[in-house]
Amino acid sequence: MLGLAVLFLLLAAPDPPNQGDAGEAAPERRSSGLSAGPRPLLEELPPGAPGSPEATAPRAPILRRVSVDPRRLGPELRALAQEASRSRARILVELGAPWCEPCLALDAAFARESNRALLAGWWLVEVDVDALPPGPVLGRPVHTVPALVRLDRSGHPEAWLQGGALPTDSAPRLDAALRGFLPP
Repeated sequence: MLGLAVLFLLLAAPDPPNQGDAGEAAPERRSSGLSAGPRPLLEELPPGAPGSPEATAPRAPILRRVSVDPRRLGPELRALAQEASRSRARILVELGAPWCEPCLALDAAFARESNRALLAGWWLVEVDVDALPPGPVLGRPVHTVPALVRLDRSGHPEAWLQGGALPTDSAPRLDAALRGFLPP
């Protein structure tokens, strides 16, 4: 059985072009009478099908993430808000920490494809609360993480979402809270 499979593969393989000593084509080789038939036609995949160039092209990120120096949070956020405003974007600040499990749920919401339209036009600034100087953050004490702060176009806090208003234990409720917090 293995011998038949090897013979089939040998017969199905195309012959390499072979040139004789004088530059003439070598005589055609004949097989032992077994034919693999015509070579299969190559088919193009429909647009968007798995494996097609469109399907494997990287998509733009759901949300633009930007960094600031946490020691100069206020001035840097004001400058960033002005830059974002020129691009018709707004700033959303996430106060969190690497050890914060609810922050991971929030990060998953920011990566969900179903939230792409909601997050369009927003820039996310992730601030590690452990890197902040002691005292209030953006004029307010922060006792729980994660906390979201929506900035106005001048870079000042406009609204806060934290604690029970940020239901990180349920993806649908978290997405609904984000929809209510982020104006179009």
